[in-house]
Amino acid sequence: MRLSCLEKPRSLVQEFRFACMRALAGRVPPPILTLSYRRDLCGKHLAPCYREGLGKARAWSRAEIEIFAAFVSSLNRCVF
Repeated sequence: MRLSCLEKPRSLVQEFRFACMRALAGRVPPPILTLSYRRDLCGKHLAPCYREGLGKARAWSRAEIEIFAAFVSSLNRCVF
């Protein structure tokens, strides 16, 4: 299920970023859409947690994190 409100940019800067992503990748990745929606209430607080939890993981390499994300996405039947 996709929420249409996530697809609509809320500012000119966000609109530009979404346009660049769509031009380069064909779409805006869902995690970006989720973190961008109502950023002042949720996204700006949630993004550092994601970065700390995944990006700075000492036990896993970057490649292992990506493989795990792809595996979980396949279990959830998400296409990334």
